[in-house]
Amino acid sequence: AGLAPLRFTDQRGKRPARAANFQRDAHKITYSSSHDEYALPEGSQDRLSWMIQLPAVVAAEPRRALPGGEVLMVVSGARADVAVWTFVFVGAETIETAKGPVRTLRFTRTPQGPKDLLADVWLDPARHHLPLRVQLSQGEDGDVLEMLLREQRSPAAP
Repeated sequence: AGLAPLRFTDQRGKRPARAANFQRDAHKITYSSSHDEYALPEGSQDRLSWMIQLPAVVAAEPRRALPGGEVLMVVSGARADVAVWTFVFVGAETIETAKGPVRTLRFTRTPQGPKDLLADVWLDPARHHLPLRVQLSQGEDGDVLEMLLREQRSPAAP
């Protein structure tokens, strides 16, 4: 079932924090800001943990990174916004980094509505498929949030 988040919290500005609670024993997702609740299928993720789950799925099932490949997962935010996200394999792309070019596997999540999230993710097969680059935008005129991996440190030896 992969990564299994227990709670996702989102706080914007000075507003109170909101949370999605992944109640594994009860098989449901509940929310701090509403009475809504949804079934909790195996593999369900929150709006951050999908960035770790996607690489894990691709590493475990390399056929997903072939033409026509897809990864589907249930993703929930803290505002009772649960949906099935489909990441489609776009192709192999080379990304320029400070350490030179890196061959990546690009996946895209297409928005399902005008205010939905567009996600482009470039996974680095040489680094356990971890995201090298992520671009997120909401709506047609939304700002783009871009995250780039600049450095990966190995844990200190005991």
